[in-house]
Amino acid sequence: MDRIPVAPIAGPAIRLHSWYGSATALLRELSRALDQGQTLLRADSGLPVGTHLVLVMSADCLSKPLEVQGTVTAWSVRGARHEMTLRYDFDPGPQRRQLDEAFAELRRLNYRPRVAPRVPLRLAADGAALAADLEVAVVDASRSGARLRLAGDSLPPVAVGSRLVMRHQGVCPGTRRPLRLILEVRWIGPTRRFGGRRTRAVGGRFVHLSDAMRKRLQALLRFEEARPQLSLLAIDAPRASRATGKTRARRRRGLKR
Repeated sequence: MDRIPVAPIAGPAIRLHSWYGSATALLRELSRALDQGQTLLRADSGLPVGTHLVLVMSADCLSKPLEVQGTVTAWSVRGARHEMTLRYDFDPGPQRRQLDEAFAELRRLNYRPRVAPRVPLRLAADGAALAADLEVAVVDASRSGARLRLAGDSLPPVAVGSRLVMRHQGVCPGTRRPLRLILEVRWIGPTRRFGGRRTRAVGGRFVHLSDAMRKRLQALLRFEEARPQLSLLAIDAPRASRATGKTRARRRRGLKR
């Protein structure tokens, strides 16, 4: 997490309690908060910059709640409303037991033929290489594959067998070297419309994973690396289509000869 040097206000932290009906909902909200890094709070009254807050996240599957630290980094007044920017900080080490309990609940609910349960995530990825308005989000992932959601005014063509070429760059020491992450599409959800924008979910398996990328995935799925920089660089056509294109090109060359 990016850390802004803000001196905390002396005194006990303000604790904000949230209850989640499942491990899936809790982990997805934790992922969203950590990936976002900060959030904007609007209230009838404000808190001074440097105020320390704790987000207490509870669920039935946990023996004790997860806690995410927060610090107010900005405060302004707009009319009768106060706007505060809250930065999140999370150290998974002291809360490894609660995280493992949530993961155990995911495994308990996992059904075959899937071997590894999907960990719910909410990671934003940069899709500007394909379209300026393309929004890409990783919805869940396991050590073998992932599900992505694409949204935009128009969506790039994707077919079963297409390969989504992504770049992964961590923010922790030792993970900042960009690595390629390739997802081969196995299924495509229906296209839905919300206003003038379209959304589509795609799922697939990872291919050609390097050992370094496997380690990064493991850290991501354990919330040890909670805020990687992901970019969708290209969508390659299915391998059969590429082979057909090469065959046609050879035939055209043969005709010219």
